Amino acid sequence: MPEAAAAALAATLARLRREGRIDEARALLERRLAEQADPRTGLLAWQHAPFWWQPIEGPRVRLVRRGPDDAALVRRCWADADFMARFNRQAVALPTDDTALKALLAGERDALVEDHRALHWTVRAAGEGVGFVSLVDIGLRHRRAEFLIGLLPGISSWAAVEAAHLALRFAAGPMQLERLVAHFYPDNVEAINAALKLGFEHEGVLRGHLRDAATGRREDLVVTGLLLDQGFAARSARLRRRLFGS
Repeated sequence: MPEAAAAALAATLARLRREGRIDEARALLERRLAEQADPRTGLLAWQHAPFWWQPIEGPRVRLVRRGPDDAALVRRCWADADFMARFNRQAVALPTDDTALKALLAGERDALVEDHRALHWTVRAAGEGVGFVSLVDIGLRHRRAEFLIGLLPGISSWAAVEAAHLALRFAAGPMQLERLVAHFYPDNVEAINAALKLGFEHEGVLRGHLRDAATGRREDLVVTGLLLDQGFAARSARLRRRLFGS
């Protein structure tokens, strides 16, 4: 597809997504593929597939693409220093205006993976938002991403494990990812241990990898990694049966 035509198509698709006309975007891509199949249009069709926006259902929790309806939960979590210390200490500050925040979240929800290289889900239990699961720094070419999860205090540990495995199953299945990494500050021992129980393996320490904005000190990062291969599927089969019954 010529560069100008590809840019025009991408702009049209983005407008349709913003307007909530995702079915029209898919129909347009189907017509383009019928007229002349090419790798770029095929990739766009895959990135507009319904599974990217459908809730991911489990017995106890469901993962829903984070959007403007989650603005209050996002503010609550970003204002909770303990939560953010466990979830993402490098998260950018939120817009002070609620309209701007909702617009930001709407853009995040409607974006393709290729646009932001990220997917964010709200974890819902008993109909309430209780935290987030994210895949960031997504590299489709190398089929890898960074995994983040954070749930509010008091949430069942089984709900947290289920939410994590729903995301892992999605990453290995529809997303076709093959490797995940998770980074932790050394003092976040609880989160490190939880990642190891999920199947991540300790891969090393990045010495002085980040500078703390408040103190100016350089901080280490513990690196864990997980290959979403047959070995992981075999090791986690018993737990998946307990979580999902299959």
